[in-house]
Amino acid sequence: MASFLPTGKPLVYMITATASAGFTAFGYDQGVFSGTIVSHYFLTTFGKNPETPPDASTIGTTSALFDIGGAAGAILALCVGDLLGRRKTIQVGCVLVVIGAILQATSKTLGQLMAGRIVTGLGVGTQTSTVPTYLAECTPASTRGAHMAIEICFAAMGLFLAQWINYSQSNSNSTFAFAFPLAFQIVFVIFSFIFCAILPESPRWLVTKGRIAEAEEVVIRLLGNGATKDTPEVKSQMLDMIEAEELEERGSVKNRYAQLFTSGPTQNLRRVGLACLVAVGQQATGVNAITYYVPTLLQTYLKLDRHGSLLVGGFFSVVSFIFTLPTIVLIDKLGRINLFVIGCAIQATCWIIIAALIPTAPEGSKAFGGTIVAFIFVFFATYSMCWLATSWCYGAEVLPLRIRAEGLGFAGIWVWFFNFVVVEWTPSAIENIGYKYYIILAVFNVVMIPIFWFLAPETRGKTLEEMDFYFASKYGGEADLAAVEAEHRKRAAVKEKEDNPTETMELSEKGSV
Repeated sequence: MASFLPTGKPLVYMITATASAGFTAFGYDQGVFSGTIVSHYFLTTFGKNPETPPDASTIGTTSALFDIGGAAGAILALCVGDLLGRRKTIQVGCVLVVIGAILQATSKTLGQLMAGRIVTGLGVGTQTSTVPTYLAECTPASTRGAHMAIEICFAAMGLFLAQWINYSQSNSNSTFAFAFPLAFQIVFVIFSFIFCAILPESPRWLVTKGRIAEAEEVVIRLLGNGATKDTPEVKSQMLDMIEAEELEERGSVKNRYAQLFTSGPTQNLRRVGLACLVAVGQQATGVNAITYYVPTLLQTYLKLDRHGSLLVGGFFSVVSFIFTLPTIVLIDKLGRINLFVIGCAIQATCWIIIAALIPTAPEGSKAFGGTIVAFIFVFFATYSMCWLATSWCYGAEVLPLRIRAEGLGFAGIWVWFFNFVVVEWTPSAIENIGYKYYIILAVFNVVMIPIFWFLAPETRGKTLEEMDFYFASKYGGEADLAAVEAEHRKRAAVKEKEDNPTETMELSEKGSV
């Protein structure tokens, strides 16, 4: 690790900033294509001819290919994440995003644009399946949620930048107006790539590789304040990490991927299922029915032109950024599950009201159109505050150390697959079933309330190792947990004798008198 780096909180915040840069690209890509598909260059270049713009199916598929790439990126992270480590896997994602952004920005054919969408998605999918793990493993339990919420604030900032850069080009019909927004994301990933090269590796990953001394050094630097290997907190953290690793090892099958689907004392399968549940739930809220199609929705309901729709759409990114800020405080005070449930209740209400207004709106009524858009804003604000950071945080927290990279990659596949489904179907669903589509989204939100309330354990304030101990004690792994603890007590006693042979001999002599 670079010796010139700070220690303690400044180092933790440097890691947070680096991780956040990766998520800035994720937020940016979620929003940038909404402006691309209404640009003059896109409409005149990628249709059948310059006079015939791409149809809804082409737009939906081209947009959604980013999510196919994202799913492939999650698979890539699943395959190489544990081998390369957290930092190098993030760097691989950075390189892929740069290649994909260049392909998109220089596209002259639909095939090249689609290829660029897939490669960019591949890179972003690799990053989003790794960044939460890296951040969760390097931040203290008491403020872990806040650090991960900061990461998502940067994702919201990425969305903000994408939509306002799109707006800045709304009056231009040039190729630059198409290319510049797509290429700009390269700035974020270069920052992330450089700093990943100098920051420390995750101490938890180092423990899984048997590099205990290196892990201890990282823990010391993360704690700061003059901590040494003899500091009680350093000893406690190292002991918990080593015990958790040994607990997960007991009863585990040798194949890393098979471990995702076996239980063992730490209940791997159950915890992978919870991570996937949150991944599916994130998309079932219906958020990407808005994010990808804000200008389209505004043109439909408010009858705005391209310039006006991009202007109003830009305010969605402002709302998203503003409402992610309270999450920094709320996530460690209210907890993850409470935020999920509150979010679902408000989001379902928004979709029901929108579904009720659409079929009853008089033709051309701007009052009804404005009310519909207002509730879309309310939905977006609620999702940003209750779900956006929390959903990315929960999976990294609930998964076991040994399969955290693979488990988050597997959950990421579900995120991107359902993202693809929503993005692919939304244009056709709005066109064919109209308001009924929003009723379906409302039902999804309502169904998730009891599921999360009764099935998902709270992770607030618990160390990642305490989650291992929680699942072991709750689901029949008490004997394995006790055996690991007993073994460490025995090792500690032996080490104490080796370190203090004179004192041990004196005590023995006193006992014999």
